[in-house]
Amino acid sequence: MDLKEKISIEEFDGKRFKIKLVEPEEINHRKAVITHYLHNLENGIAKHYKESALKYIDEFLDFKKNEFNLSLVADEAIQYLLFESQNIPFPPQDKYKFKFIDLFAGIGGFRLAMQNLGGKCVFTSEWDKEAQKTYRANFGDVPFGDITKRRNKEVYKLN
Repeated sequence: MDLKEKISIEEFDGKRFKIKLVEPEEINHRKAVITHYLHNLENGIAKHYKESALKYIDEFLDFKKNEFNLSLVADEAIQYLLFESQNIPFPPQDKYKFKFIDLFAGIGGFRLAMQNLGGKCVFTSEWDKEAQKTYRANFGDVPFGDITKRRNKEVYKLN
């Protein structure tokens, strides 16, 4: 890949992107969908996030192309984002015994315990913005926001 600029999930926080495309609450939701999709590519859970994640990535790339005249494609962006989401202190185990969700996640103590027991986290929710930042740094997932919000409840129903 010969890009002048790396693509990062943090770029979704950019003021220009927020103003032009979506509101801040929507940005966090999009980041959560994308990171949950990337972390579940290998286990079948990604199918629940795929359609929305690819749509959000395409919208962001369209914005980047117009704003900075970059010739990015979704596959390249996903590779950058995948690398970023895998370079974390507490990655999930390759082979897992069970799947779990992490509601009221805080900074990830419950997730760390479950991962150590062989679990794979497939959904995370935390409303506190500072805790979300720490969780993202620890595990690479941006937690979905307030679980009482309709949008987050709909994602939570993974079947």
